Amino acid sequence: MPLTKKIILWVVTITVLLCSFSGCIFDELFGGTSFSSSSWSIYDDEGFAGLNITFSCSGTVTVKLIGPDSLLLDSDFFFKGSHNAILHLAESRNTATPGLYKLRVYDNDNKEIYSESFLFLGPALSITSCEQKWWERDIGLGDKSLLGLRMRVENSGDTLVYPYDVKVTMDSEEITGHILPSVVMPGDSEYIDCFVYSETKPSDGSTFTVEIIDISEITLATGSFSVNSENNVPIKTFSWQYNGNHRFNIPKPEYLYDYYTSLDRISNEDYGLYVFDPYDNQYIDILLDIIMFGFSSSSDVEIINYVASFVQKSLKYESDSDTNSSFEYPRYPVETLFYGKGDCEDKAILTASLLYNLGYDVALLRLPNHMAVGVHLNESAIPNYDYFIDNYYFLETTTGGKPCGFIPSEYVGSSSDVTVYPISSRSLLSHNWKGDSLTIYTNTEMGDFVKVVLIVENLGIETAENVNVIGGFYKISGLTANSESETISSLDPGMKKKVTLTVDIPKNVETWFKTRIYFEYEIVDEKESISSFPT
Repeated sequence: MPLTKKIILWVVTITVLLCSFSGCIFDELFGGTSFSSSSWSIYDDEGFAGLNITFSCSGTVTVKLIGPDSLLLDSDFFFKGSHNAILHLAESRNTATPGLYKLRVYDNDNKEIYSESFLFLGPALSITSCEQKWWERDIGLGDKSLLGLRMRVENSGDTLVYPYDVKVTMDSEEITGHILPSVVMPGDSEYIDCFVYSETKPSDGSTFTVEIIDISEITLATGSFSVNSENNVPIKTFSWQYNGNHRFNIPKPEYLYDYYTSLDRISNEDYGLYVFDPYDNQYIDILLDIIMFGFSSSSDVEIINYVASFVQKSLKYESDSDTNSSFEYPRYPVETLFYGKGDCEDKAILTASLLYNLGYDVALLRLPNHMAVGVHLNESAIPNYDYFIDNYYFLETTTGGKPCGFIPSEYVGSSSDVTVYPISSRSLLSHNWKGDSLTIYTNTEMGDFVKVVLIVENLGIETAENVNVIGGFYKISGLTANSESETISSLDPGMKKKVTLTVDIPKNVETWFKTRIYFEYEIVDEKESISSFPT
């Protein structure tokens, strides 16, 4: 065989062998990048409707998801290998818009190398049953009020659904309520709970209609059901003394209590978030109606002291841990109420919630190893007592019989050690690293860097605008070595945004990686790596 033919045969043989071991090697030899998708599925990603895609690629690729309106919904980049990616179809708690979605993949030269289309017809939700929760206000007299619904819903569509609100029409009265956060996957049936309140009880056997709507006020499902008041909400009795004896039966909506006890506690010292949560607002108003029944006074000081006495005296004090005094497990108001006890922050949170719903200007006061409530009244409102800090009177909620304005001796003159968290119409921003981690890349074609996916959440009750998210490497001196940032133009209460940052790792200097949330030129939340860099 001539030499030239032998060489050609040798090259072809080696190439075939290389291709049999890896398509990636072939692509690299000839300057191309391959992409192969093996499966996909619909996925709930912590309240985001997601497209979960499994794929492999032979080089660096950027994956983009385009919505039915031709706008970019989500994107990410990946190096050579096998991967699992979750791309968001919509904003948090939003049901994905029906229509044609396109997956487009680009190589390092921004050349499109792969595309795939996904047609979603949308959700098809139906209400298959509706259990009613009734509160017997006067036991034995049959006087009942509607205090909630538990509905079983079925999604026969092809996208997941996030029910948001419910509208109930009963005897021509229309009432509304929030549905507790839930998701209904395609092909699944789920129970969803909501707090709705109506003082008027129609006769058994009459009918009412239910309408489930999403966050965009689009109707997801409707149904008509018969009134059945057999399922009563349990009652808990509270008694205490304040210028006489007080005793009330308070309804316990167990689904609301179960919801709050199931929530994770987050590492945020601004405990205003436990007051701001919207799902107990209507219940707190009902609770106040019960507590204030028969109490007659036009004095703000008297009203505040009376409400505080309910928390001080009817709920026992108990620390979060008998063995670890620094351990804190803050509870939502409904939790503390039906747990029947709590420590200083639990009782302060409950008191602040009650007073805030009555219309008072209050704050949570964090002191060293303690929490109290601050109440803003006119400077001359409480004789013989002065403001404690920032025009707030001190209100001790742990010890019974302590009136508004009284400052325990151990806290007199300690206002310089106090952090004030106003309970007012404001945003409250928090964030976490998805998976509680960041990904470190070294020796790549893009150099050494970290990638972190942040979920930024507004836990307050006011929209936050122009939120600046920064990820960076900081020296021991605090100076910035490298950083990247992104601005969230608007973040509504209860909503989340995903932000992905990639930051180059500095060389020849010890640094720590931090992410910071800036709002109105101040750092409102921060998270730091456990170890320093270089690792």
